[in-house]
Amino acid sequence: MIYIGIDPDVTKSGVACWNKSTLTLTVQCLKFFELFTYLKDVGGPNRIFIEAGWLNKKSNYHGAKNRQYGERIANNVGRNHEVGMKIAEMCEFLGLKYELYKPDSAKTTPEYFERLTGIKTKSQEKIDAAMLVFQR
Repeated sequence: MIYIGIDPDVTKSGVACWNKSTLTLTVQCLKFFELFTYLKDVGGPNRIFIEAGWLNKKSNYHGAKNRQYGERIANNVGRNHEVGMKIAEMCEFLGLKYELYKPDSAKTTPEYFERLTGIKTKSQEKIDAAMLVFQR
């Protein structure tokens, strides 16, 4: 069984692959259509876990000290949520089973991630994707 974790992002989404039979973990960042090709090639009956920030309680950034900064954050968050929804739609189109997960508020640090997995990366997208599937 292969578990795939996806942390959606506008530019490149974090993608982790946990092979339960070989106990190997790989992480990478893929553009939207690279991810489409990857999921099409991997196929089923694997399990896919998508980080779904839109399932969290709604928040806004109107209280930001700088209004433009708050609006930019809100715009970026909304764009990331839309990418995540499109990835879920992509899985449905490809006939792949997937589950949506609310992101944790606490982030795994790169240092802890390296101690846990042996993989050195500073990419929070890769780390978040891996934490969805690692050691399932």
